[in-house]
Order: sequence, then C-alpha cells, then structure tokens
Amino acid sequence: MHKRKRKEGVRKRQDSPYWWTSYTNSSGKRVEKSTGTTSKREALKVRAKWVADDWNRSVRGIQFDATIEQVVLAYLDGTKQTKRSSITDESRFKSILQFYPEGMVMNTFTHDDVRGYIQHRVEREITNQSINKELSVLSSAIKWCNSNTDLELPNPIGGKRLPEEEKEARCLSVDEFQKLLEAAKFTALDHNQNKYTRQYLPEFLILGFTTMMRPSEMLKLEWNRVNFAERTVELRVQDTKGKQRRLVPLNDDAVAALTRLQRICDKNFADTPWVFTHTKPRYFGERVKSVARAFQAAVDRSEIGHATPHSLRHTSITEGVHVDGANVVDISKVAGHKNLQTTMKYVHTAGERLQDVVANLPTIATL
Repeated sequence: MHKRKRKEGVRKRQDSPYWWTSYTNSSGKRVEKSTGTTSKREALKVRAKWVADDWNRSVRGIQFDATIEQVVLAYLDGTKQTKRSSITDESRFKSILQFYPEGMVMNTFTHDDVRGYIQHRVEREITNQSINKELSVLSSAIKWCNSNTDLELPNPIGGKRLPEEEKEARCLSVDEFQKLLEAAKFTALDHNQNKYTRQYLPEFLILGFTTMMRPSEMLKLEWNRVNFAERTVELRVQDTKGKQRRLVPLNDDAVAALTRLQRICDKNFADTPWVFTHTKPRYFGERVKSVARAFQAAVDRSEIGHATPHSLRHTSITEGVHVDGANVVDISKVAGHKNLQTTMKYVHTAGERLQDVVANLPTIATL
C-alpha cells in the first residue's frame, strides 16, 4: 500500500495563532515554518514568494539580501516563546544595532565588521565577558536564520571570543550584610540619596538574605503569590530563570519584611498587585523594576566594598550550606538549581570556617 503523500500548502497549528506553510525546496528537503500572519490569503502569498525565492536561488544563483534588523527581529520573534533569556537578548542587541549602520546587509558580513565592533566596545571599557555575550547572541541569530529560512548568511564571529578573567562572585559576611542593612535603613539621612528607597530597600535586602531568591524574582513578586498562612512564596514557571515552579519558605525575618511592605501598600495603594511598589510621587504605585542605584548608594554608605544585588543570593546560599545539619539537596531546591554542581558554585567558605574543618578532627597521638 502506497503511503499517502502529505499535501503541501498552508495550515493552522494548535500551538500557534499563525498559518504555517510547507514545501519541498530545491535540494529536496521538506521545509515547514510559520508565515507570521493570521490571514490565509497572506499566508498563501508568503508561501508563493518563498518558493519563488528558493527557485531563483538554486536555479539562477540569486542570493536575497537580509539586513541586520531583519535578522535580529526574526530571531527574537522566533525564539521568544522558547528561550528564557529573550528579554536579555533584546538588551544585548541594543548596542549591536546602535553600532552597525541601519540596513546593513548581513550577506556580506565580514571578519573586519566583527573586529570593528569588538574594538568599539573595548574602547568604551566594556568587559570582555559582556562583549563575548553580545557577539554570542548575534552569532545565534545568524545561525537561527540560516536554519529556519533559506538564507545562507556568513557567520565570521567564530574564534573571536576575548579572554575572560575568572572572578569569584562576591559573598558578604554576616557583619557586612548588617552594615549594608543599616545603611539602607538610614539612607534618607543623607540628602544626596532618595528618601523613598527606605520604603522598600531594607526589606529587599532581608528577603534576598533569607530566601535565596534572585533579585528579579523578588522585584516581580505579586501579593497573590505570598501565602502568609503557609509562610511561602510561590514562584511560577514564568517567574524563574530555570523555568521550574518552586515554593520558597519564609522565616520570621522574611515574614516580618513582607508584613511591613504590605502595610505600606495598604496605606498608599491597596489595589496594587506588586510587593515592591514606588511611593515616590513621580512613579507612585508603579512596580520597582530595579534597585541597582539605591543598592549602590547603600553599599557606598556602608563602606563594605564592591557588592551587587545578586550578592544577597550568593550570601544566602553560602550561609544556608553552613548551617548545622544543612542538606545541600534541600538548599538546591530552595535556590531553584537543577543540579548540586550549580549550588556548590555559589558556596564561598570563609577562612575561619576552613580552620574549623581541621580543628574538629579527632585528636591523635603526637610523635
């Protein structure tokens, strides 16, 4: 019995609002992709153009141009539903699109174009790590377009990675954290700082220190995911970096911090869904999207040296591991890590703790 040949044309899929098309290209490979339109008439036109383009490319040797904007937008649109770092990718593309001329044709993208971008970023004292990440996302966009369209764009980014210096992430001591917390509480006493940060920054520090949550997870937290009765915070799949739902337990300090934040919200904007909300008139009632400047002001005031909001998570995980009877597996689950190796990368052991390891060994006879 002959296998029925699948009809080629356009069709709807349950997982997409757009019409999808399929056809066999000039090399005999079956191609199936979204037309990016909800109109069947437009989808048929798109399919006809793609088939014609493929014929022109294979028979007449015509290579159609693709601008850098088209490559970037196609990649972002094609991966936004599956790539957890889509928002981060958008941010990295900003500097790329600012550097290269508008409408630059990627069909003739060269090694010199890549070197020029690297030199431009180095001159602006951007770290090698950041430059590598920017080049990586551009390379991924080119590869995606070549795999998901009929384009055959050059990708000269390979082999251009800059050397990166391995730096241990900053972990605060308990004493340093307490100094930072005091600095955050009394920020308003310094006329150069914003008094409104006192309404949320101390609580942000406490939650970061006691819950192992990422800064972004805290700032996007909504009240309907805070369960005071069960003493937990729910992080949904869309809220976490690892795309895994988890329940974060709250200790007494965390509950107290959330209670204070709830009191502020009830007083100023009872209907807000956000835990961290601005009380400054200009942004009254809006979600706090970043604490970077306020955090840095507290760091400067505390004189503890370099630290970032993510240092709270490092510190929390490290302190959790060193609690008597701590279970690294449980800590990994609270932190949202998929494996123990990731958890152990966050652990920074203080020198005095290393001394305790050997000091507590059994006593043996001396020579």
